[in-house]
Amino acid sequence: MLLSRIKALLRRKEMAIDSPVAVELKSLTIDRDRYVVIKEEKELNLPKKEFELLALLISVPGKVFTRDHILSSVWGDDVIVGDRTIDVHIRKLREKIGSSHITTIKGVGYKFEE
Repeated sequence: MLLSRIKALLRRKEMAIDSPVAVELKSLTIDRDRYVVIKEEKELNLPKKEFELLALLISVPGKVFTRDHILSSVWGDDVIVGDRTIDVHIRKLREKIGSSHITTIKGVGYKFEE
């Protein structure tokens, strides 16, 4: 259990180091320092897990992230969450940023598209 916690922390640290502080797309800007998403000049204050999920998906636009990868990257290996946890967070993100950005790949996972 301790080993899986350490691995999850190292993955999150790598993601934070490799990722730019702000990611700017056509209609969205993500400011990692302030934990703020700006959509069409309006600031959206997302809960931590929604922000981390969006940041992961935006880190490589067009890449399909599997459910397992999302769970281990955002929630960690040592946390037990329900099967629908990712789905609920994706639904809430779609409500806030628009449904056209996040695509479901049935049986695999999700990807971000601009």
